[in-house]
Amino acid sequence: IDSTNAYAMSIIKKREAGEGTVILADFQTGGRGQKGNVWESQKGMNLTFSVILFPEFLEAGKQFYLLMSTSLGMIDLLKQAGIKAMIKWPNDICVSGKKISGILIENSLKGAYISSSIVGIGLNVNQTHYVTPGIMPTSVKLETGREMNCDILFSETLRHLTIWIRKLYRNEWPAIREKYLQHLWQYHKWSDYADSTGSFRGRITDILEGGELVIEKQNGIYEKYLFKEIEYGS
Repeated sequence: IDSTNAYAMSIIKKREAGEGTVILADFQTGGRGQKGNVWESQKGMNLTFSVILFPEFLEAGKQFYLLMSTSLGMIDLLKQAGIKAMIKWPNDICVSGKKISGILIENSLKGAYISSSIVGIGLNVNQTHYVTPGIMPTSVKLETGREMNCDILFSETLRHLTIWIRKLYRNEWPAIREKYLQHLWQYHKWSDYADSTGSFRGRITDILEGGELVIEKQNGIYEKYLFKEIEYGS
C-alpha cells in the first residue's frame, strides 16, 4: 500500500470505516511523517498501521489529547518490552534521543468538534540498518538485542493504545496530561533550541491543550510554539 493513512482516508470518504478500524501494512511505498518527512521502513521488519476513530465529543481545541493518549500507549508498550522511552514533542517516541516510533494524526473537523481521526503509527521493530540521510533511529531489536514477533507485538500495541484511548473517551484529561508531562523529553531541562530569531537556551515548562509548546528562555520570557515554529538543538 502507499500509505495506511491515505487508505484510511479513502475508506472514511466512502463510509466504509467503523470506529476502531485498523489498517496494517507489511510495507508502505509512500509512508510519511510530520512535515511531509518520509518514514523509512524495510518490508516485514516493522509495524506500520493506522487506527480510525470517530471522537465526535472531542473539541477541536483539545485534539492534542488524542496525540498525548496515543503517545502514552506507545510508551507503555515499550516499557513492557524493557525499553525506557520518552516523548519528543510533538509526535516522536525516542530512546536516548533516537527515534523508535512516530505518530501522524490527521483530523477532520465538523464545526468546533472532531468528526474523524486517523491515527497513523510507525514502530521500528526488527530493522537494524537505515539509509535515509540525517536520521538517527533505533528499533526494538537494537535496544533489546532480541528479534521480535511483529504479530504478537502488534496485538500488544493495540491493547496499550486501547487503554489510553478509553481514558480519552472518558474525558480523563488530568490523568493523560500528567502522565504525558512525566514522559516528555527535556521537560524542565535547560537545552538548546532555535526559532525564527535564532538559537537560544530554554526549558520546556508546559504543553497547552492545543498542542503548543511553552518554553521559558534564559531571559525569563515565555514563548509559545506550534509544530513547525521551533527546532531542537543538536
